[in-house]
Amino acid sequence: MGRWVSMYVLVLDPGTVCGEASGTAQMEQLDRMGFEVVPVPFWDVAPFGDGLRCATLDVHREGVLEDCFPKRSGRF
Repeated sequence: MGRWVSMYVLVLDPGTVCGEASGTAQMEQLDRMGFEVVPVPFWDVAPFGDGLRCATLDVHREGVLEDCFPKRSGRF
């Protein structure tokens, strides 16, 4: 993961994203593309495996409830 954690942004709406605060190059690029970028200090979570987007849950999802892992065994 390392330096690539800045690629994992959380999209709030079509024009707004949250990104890891230390990913300044990525945030500047998104800003130049017209996005409103909200920096979030999240680097201390990176050793656990993912970035900001992966640490969030869907608040609302349209469509039918679907099991994305139908072949799993056990609880996980």
